[in-house]
Amino acid sequence: MKNFKNSFRLISTTTLAAVLAACGGGNDAVTPPVIDSPKPSVVSSGTAAIGSPIVGGQVTMKCASGSRLSAVTEAAGTWTASLKATDYPCVIQMTGGTVGGKTFTGSLYSAAMGAGTANITPLTDLLLATMVGQLPATWYASATNGNLAGSITPTTTSAGMAKVKAALSTLPGKLSLPDNFDPVTTGFNAVKGNEVDDLLEVYGAVLTAAGLTQEDAGKAASAGAALTKEAFALTAFTTPNLTTIKMGSSKNLDDTFSLSISDPNRGNITTKAARNTDGNIVSLNHGSPFNGFVSLMGNRIGQLCTDNTGGFNGHMASQYVYVSSDLMEVTDPTELFGKSFDEYEDCAAYGTSQITANGNFIFTEKASGKSDSPDVNFVQALTSGGYVNSAGGSLVRGKVYKTKDASPTYLYVIVSTKLGATTPKLNADTDYVVMGISH
Repeated sequence: MKNFKNSFRLISTTTLAAVLAACGGGNDAVTPPVIDSPKPSVVSSGTAAIGSPIVGGQVTMKCASGSRLSAVTEAAGTWTASLKATDYPCVIQMTGGTVGGKTFTGSLYSAAMGAGTANITPLTDLLLATMVGQLPATWYASATNGNLAGSITPTTTSAGMAKVKAALSTLPGKLSLPDNFDPVTTGFNAVKGNEVDDLLEVYGAVLTAAGLTQEDAGKAASAGAALTKEAFALTAFTTPNLTTIKMGSSKNLDDTFSLSISDPNRGNITTKAARNTDGNIVSLNHGSPFNGFVSLMGNRIGQLCTDNTGGFNGHMASQYVYVSSDLMEVTDPTELFGKSFDEYEDCAAYGTSQITANGNFIFTEKASGKSDSPDVNFVQALTSGGYVNSAGGSLVRGKVYKTKDASPTYLYVIVSTKLGATTPKLNADTDYVVMGISH
């Protein structure tokens, strides 16, 4: 046994020496074999949200290379996945998770042409529907590698965005997207006050107001169809301090009529209403958050009341005054001088007002016929800083609008807010919302 081991060692040594000699001697380095290095990875990441982050959602990517990747959304709705640059384009599906602690039962879709930001939101879902011409869930289930490469391109994205914008403009408020905004690639944080997140919140509210689901919107948008029969954009004003709000209304596909208000203080408010042949509201549906209304000029001007103590009504106080986007803001208050108005507060005309030739404001109560002393501060209220009513302990601010007719109708909006008030609660003494319509 010992001789066998020695013989093996001798043969091995001899063989090694021969190999080294053939390579030019034992002093030269041996060239290692070439091994292909792995292709460097890239990252796709984004935010999944519907106006609040979607937490714990399951993200799945189906890519043109045949790769399948997955990720889970974190507390802020963010997610990340590593891919190869050759994997793209990819379609993205997100299911499950929670929103505000409640289970998210739907699914949302998006697409990524390359590495970088790829958000997952109702707007990316709507965009994919317009790109592929059908509901994203249906397309995702049967999409092949070739489908992905041919459907997710700069050309289809551009055409899809045009359809998305057209569809949004038919929702209450005629929604529009921010400049240079791409639903997929524009990064954002899913927090209140973020422009994109707030847009998602409003989109969800007006979709509900129109009586539509996300699936309904996808079907219509992919076919290039309107989401309502007619949509209107308005601006609403409320407390505190003349808070300005985007408001919308629409005649829906089922012939119902809706109002939608995106109030940063009170949240998104929607309600159904009935209109007459002139387009004015004649009733609010049962369960509406409002207990009174004024609707004039085909609902181009109006007022909505809530259950508070008003200046003239013990159980109804004007909460919002709204004006159609087709009215023009007046920057020269002298246009109002010499004109008379019906003034509405607490959703009724309790008096009239006159702005004299020298700018004094005089209110006359209908019931008593009593007129207030001339007030020279009306014009001051229309300035950016408003008028501080020290005696009343309030800040009074206003705006003026007019129709674009040859003989225009004028509207003034006045909002009084208790000095130092931070909560939007109406109070009959210092917090009120009024409007005046010229005769």
